[in-house]
Amino acid sequence: MSNVLITGSSSGLGLSLCDVFTHNGHDVYGISRSPTPRSIQSCVIDFSNKEKVEESVADFLLYIGVEEFEYVFLNAGVLGPISKAVDLPLSELESCFQINVVAAKQVLDCLFTKPVTLKNVVAISSGAANKAYDGWLSYCLTKAALKQMISCYAVENTDTHFVSLSPGPVKTKMQEALLREDATKFRSLQKFHDIYDNLDSSDVVAEKIFKELPFNKGLESGSFTAIK
Repeated sequence: MSNVLITGSSSGLGLSLCDVFTHNGHDVYGISRSPTPRSIQSCVIDFSNKEKVEESVADFLLYIGVEEFEYVFLNAGVLGPISKAVDLPLSELESCFQINVVAAKQVLDCLFTKPVTLKNVVAISSGAANKAYDGWLSYCLTKAALKQMISCYAVENTDTHFVSLSPGPVKTKMQEALLREDATKFRSLQKFHDIYDNLDSSDVVAEKIFKELPFNKGLESGSFTAIK
């Protein structure tokens, strides 16, 4: 079967994507900031360390020796602090931007500059890429930037199909973090508090993503889409 590379593979949706692709016979490779608790070839990379990401990814690609990936999932990301825009320290914004956008670019650049064929790139996006939420400056800004970055790469790399995919709210650590925030301070949070108990697990969402991949291939490269 084909090769699949997943960033943020150690937990949440990334780990569930590892499972669903493995169970369907694909060879899965993971990159994450902590060890991936599965018997796949993976490496630990601190995406917040700009100086080390490209070197570490390049070393991993050399080690595994894969010449073609059917899918690359740019899934690694952080919510960032929930804060009024005026109160958000620049250092926090820069940190979020490094992990959610710059590190994704560094991974792509390593893949494109090595003798590796990329057939499909799926960037895990969010409705926050298209909509402003009270208190979510760092997340909204970085997801919007990631979406536009994917569109630009699609224009320049026509042999690879790109898509930004929003999975919708998923019952992961990110939603747990939102649940701990005070909804009386940020009006955007109440909706997420209300729906938490009924959210799909990351395993369920990963299965949905897998089943919709043929549909996504039919979209114009660089498109933004959401789980149906």
